[in-house]
Amino acid sequence: MDKTIDLSGIIAILKRFWWVVAILGVIGMGVSFMYTNHFVEKQYEATSQVLVKPEKNEDNRNFDVQLNKQLLGTYQVIITSGNVLNQVRDKLDLKESNKELASRISVTNEASSQVLVIGVRDNEPEKAVLIVNTLSEILQKEAEILMDEKNVRVLSPAELKNSQTPVSPNLKMSIALGFVAGVGLAITLFVVIELTNTKLRTREDVEAFVEIPILGSVEGRKL
Repeated sequence: MDKTIDLSGIIAILKRFWWVVAILGVIGMGVSFMYTNHFVEKQYEATSQVLVKPEKNEDNRNFDVQLNKQLLGTYQVIITSGNVLNQVRDKLDLKESNKELASRISVTNEASSQVLVIGVRDNEPEKAVLIVNTLSEILQKEAEILMDEKNVRVLSPAELKNSQTPVSPNLKMSIALGFVAGVGLAITLFVVIELTNTKLRTREDVEAFVEIPILGSVEGRKL
């Protein structure tokens, strides 16, 4: 006899043993909390704001918006260039490679303005603050050398007090996923129980097993 999943049977089991589902969900949350809190390395992010503003003169009084976007894009590339990263690594005596350092740096243009937001992630908030502020200072110097313009200003340097909350891992999300995993395990368990249950519970089960029609049935009663 081929065994098929009886959805109504599974639902009945879930209703009967709802407490098992709840317990496994709570256990999943607990395991996820312990693993995330004690075994996953925390990441902190420090950010600084850099203002990129072209020098005003007779030639660029009406500075084109598109050209301004290109300038911002140029500085985004310069920030993660080997030249700048080498200077940061040498100044701070960092052991990681340029590639590893660049992978932890993010550069975004805030609300299509002339402000670049430079972010650095690290497992130590103090180190993240130090790297991003050094990066901003070196960018300001490189702008004068490469672009021949003093158009970069550090608008808002990173501060340690704003970088002490981990940005990764997301503990709330991990706990929620742990609960879902626990509930999913409970449902899977009950599906397996339903599939491996060999009891003949209905008339259709009996007919499928003996392959002959059932003429009648006798109900069992407790005396």
